Amino acid sequence: MIPLKKRGWLLLAILLFSLSTTAHAQTLVGRVTTTDGAPLELVQVVVERLDRGTVTDEGGRWFLDKLPLEPVSLEFRFVGFRTENRLVDVVAGETVVNVVMQEARVDLAETVITAEGQADAMLKRSTRSVSILAPEDLDRSRGQTIGAMLSELPGVSVLSTGPSIAKPVIRGLHSQRLVVVNAGVQQEGQQWGGEHAPEIDPFSAGRVEVIRGAASVEYGVGAIGGVIRIEPEELPYDRGLGADLALNAFSNNRHGAVSASVFSGLGSKWAWRVRTSARKAGDSRTPDYVIGNSGFQELDAAATVGFHSNRAGFRLHVSHFGTTLGLFSGAHIGNFDDLLRAIERGQPAVDYAFTYDISAPKQRISHDAISLNGHIRLSSGDWIDAQLGFQSNRRSEFDAHRRFGDPDTDPAFSLTLQTSSAEVQLRQRPRGGLIGSIGLSATTQGNHNGESGFLIPNFRATTVGAFIHEMFVTDAWTFDAGLRYDHRWLRAWPRENLSSGPFVRHDATYGSLSAIAGVIWRMDPSWSVSSNLGHAWRPPGVNELFNYGVHHGTAQFETGNPDLGVEQSWNLDVTLRHTSDGVTAELSAFRNRMDGYIFLFPDDEPRVTIRGTFPAFHYVQKNATLKGLDGWIEVHLTDRLDVHVTSSIVRGTDRESGEALVEMPADRIRGGVEWSPRFLSGSERPTSLHLDIIAVKQQDRIPEGVDYAPPPPGYSLVNAGISGSWTRGSTPLSWSLDVNNVFDTAYRDYMSRFRYFIDDPGRNVSLRMQLSFGAGS
Repeated sequence: MIPLKKRGWLLLAILLFSLSTTAHAQTLVGRVTTTDGAPLELVQVVVERLDRGTVTDEGGRWFLDKLPLEPVSLEFRFVGFRTENRLVDVVAGETVVNVVMQEARVDLAETVITAEGQADAMLKRSTRSVSILAPEDLDRSRGQTIGAMLSELPGVSVLSTGPSIAKPVIRGLHSQRLVVVNAGVQQEGQQWGGEHAPEIDPFSAGRVEVIRGAASVEYGVGAIGGVIRIEPEELPYDRGLGADLALNAFSNNRHGAVSASVFSGLGSKWAWRVRTSARKAGDSRTPDYVIGNSGFQELDAAATVGFHSNRAGFRLHVSHFGTTLGLFSGAHIGNFDDLLRAIERGQPAVDYAFTYDISAPKQRISHDAISLNGHIRLSSGDWIDAQLGFQSNRRSEFDAHRRFGDPDTDPAFSLTLQTSSAEVQLRQRPRGGLIGSIGLSATTQGNHNGESGFLIPNFRATTVGAFIHEMFVTDAWTFDAGLRYDHRWLRAWPRENLSSGPFVRHDATYGSLSAIAGVIWRMDPSWSVSSNLGHAWRPPGVNELFNYGVHHGTAQFETGNPDLGVEQSWNLDVTLRHTSDGVTAELSAFRNRMDGYIFLFPDDEPRVTIRGTFPAFHYVQKNATLKGLDGWIEVHLTDRLDVHVTSSIVRGTDRESGEALVEMPADRIRGGVEWSPRFLSGSERPTSLHLDIIAVKQQDRIPEGVDYAPPPPGYSLVNAGISGSWTRGSTPLSWSLDVNNVFDTAYRDYMSRFRYFIDDPGRNVSLRMQLSFGAGS
């Protein structure tokens, strides 16, 4: 019998051979890019006279076959770009037509044509609910964490652990139920911890896409709640030497950040970019007191080099992320009575003075990653994409109380997680409206526990998967279907010479299918409705199985459950989209049935240890349902005035008891206005003022009597700011001045891990500037 892995490669080889023998006699192929070499997806490629057409894929690639042997007129359409026309003499064999599209600025007729393309792209974007943060959106929030940058999107909230750690939560799910893809590789960095935020330089993101709902077919085990795709900045093909510099300053914690990049194209086929960033912050402050030991410092670097041609290309991305984070020391309590008094007091017992110093308890994390992505076009017009990745994540957590050694230099526990991954896909060219991909993936991990702490054991895990995903597109309808199988092998064992009680070694295997089926109906030029039914799963995490000890980051005692089984999800998502002159909107409703939902549940009593007394939690598994609504609307009232509203509601219920689930985000709504007054105009990028109001309801849907303190009351915050740009000589300067929490309101969010002890930070004034030089300007 042929082993599973060999059978997968054999299947792929047969498929490639069969496709490579189907090359047609006269075909047109090509790639559409912007002037800086970035691929343009969803560009319409039309042969009007023949009533033929297609759209470009995510690499900007397109293909038309079975064309007559005669000259044809091609038209390339996309919003915001000048429509390009090419007269091509179709000859026997294959003809390459690459197009660089120029941004449209003044031609009204062309803008009208391309606006149709924009509506088409928005209304038929996905069968799931999707939000995109483009570079201009990211510029407004540079300097914050990735989690904080995403928190303004509908359906996304933040699980915070003090002022410096923010972890994204999508529709009530986080950690192992979200997949973060950075530079094409799934981020693996001890994401089991509620305070373990993605180890990614926020300045390096060129584009962020959030997919809400189950997406395991494309992204593998764990994509139950959604996917966050972070793409590095595009490489500057066809550009010369350039640079940019970003400077950020924040008042609340006296936080300063600087990031600089240098880049260049080499001819039209090669390009490179190097970026380094640094951030340093002291203690944050609530309206009434300083949050002691809440500073952080960070130093990151990344380099990217790429090559592309008509037939092949690759991108090599190397990055380092390093940070040291202080953890509020008032959450580490000496005994049970002090813990109760700290919760009742509601603020620190110590009057802290501001400092940049960081002492134990603290975390020190470094994350190195290498990703290599390559693609090659086959003679059939299909493409092979391959992705290789390696990551090394090193995490040390330092306890405030330690029996031996120095708490500031000797970690209480230290973990090293190394992950290698590979994926190969065959991306099919469009065939009569049918487009899709088929692929194989493999990931292997090893975790080493280097200190005396037991919280996470040593383990090795290997996961292999195979998938197929197809879409059929017509003018009004899009059908989406996919299937995937993943198999995971896991072995966990205690650290040598460590007394681990009955736990010696644990072997387990898991396997299951994932599937999606979706449809989009564009009912008229302005409206579409889509629906997606997705099945996803994940095996229990090592932390959920074997945790036993104080988790210093969250200041709580956690106990695992080795009897936990697989978590299964059936998610139904319905999305209504609208776009017309002046109004763009999306509203989604979802219902996620989760069998074997795993979560931390508070113990009856805190746990007393030699390090102090901590709130205690243990992992439980229940059948649950998560459902809710999220959406947004943007209204362009005049050429100078826009308003926008986003909102999200999540309900989590234990189906067995009928009680609400803990740690579900509260209902929230955000509304704002952006105004570009005439008296501030005069620059190429108009100066604009904005005002936003955020209202969060008290989370009153929690099981009665199970938490250490009642949920905090709801709150409202007001943010305001001004932004614009100047050009001096050939150097453009973009800037913004923002004030968050204008009225210095004291509040606590239910999703804050430190809500028992302290308020969230108060007023924060931030100044951002970005300069471009050379080809960057």
